[in-house]
Amino acid sequence: MILEFLRVWSGQLRRQEVIARMRKGDIVLASPKTLSLSLPALLYRLILRSRYVHSMLYIGDGKVIHTTARHGVVVGKVPKKIYRKDRYAIFRVRDLSSEKREKLVAEALKWKDKKLDHIGLITNVPARLLGLERVLLSCERNRVWCSKLIYEAFFVAGIELVPPGKAGVITSEDLAHIPFVMRI
Repeated sequence: MILEFLRVWSGQLRRQEVIARMRKGDIVLASPKTLSLSLPALLYRLILRSRYVHSMLYIGDGKVIHTTARHGVVVGKVPKKIYRKDRYAIFRVRDLSSEKREKLVAEALKWKDKKLDHIGLITNVPARLLGLERVLLSCERNRVWCSKLIYEAFFVAGIELVPPGKAGVITSEDLAHIPFVMRI
């Protein structure tokens, strides 16, 4: 019982240390265990060979904005095990002013409660394999998936994370390979 308490307490301290280093606008990428993945995430992992299959944007105060299958775009707490480097990576755009950070967080928050583009998320896989610039099918314009949400927020703030030809099929894995971001 004491060992369990110490393990939990230690994890909470490590989580708090990571959150203390984070800044608004940081990109959090998740690499869950393969056996716990949803069908779309499994497709990304197996077919596109993506390590990172989910992305979130840190908005401050220990919170992130991201997408869920059930509720679409939501604001939630930073994951409990954010300190696990084998499961999470935090990236920061170099030389990002506080003004731009605020702008991109505000833009991301405009997407709150929008629905997830399930069809776009799934048809992104064959689109990527075929080298297309857009997903094969999409539900409607006001729907989004996690990496697209982050791309849109940065784009409005004047930062193009990927070339225009990749914007329509952006994945969480793409966010990990942007030349002007650094892992923190």
